[in-house]
Amino acid sequence: MTTLVLFVVAGDILLPQPYRSESQKLKTNINQFLVSLFPNKKTIDLESIIDVNPE
Repeated sequence: MTTLVLFVVAGDILLPQPYRSESQKLKTNINQFLVSLFPNKKTIDLESIIDVNPE
């Protein structure tokens, strides 16, 4: 487990090229996975719901 954490955290700095690029790919995949867990919040345009300028 410690080796995996070191590989992810410092692999793109400390390791030689073949492992460095794999560490960067792993970071990207983990990041994309974590971002996909959270739903996209849709913003509500209140001006379209409430008539701001009543006539």
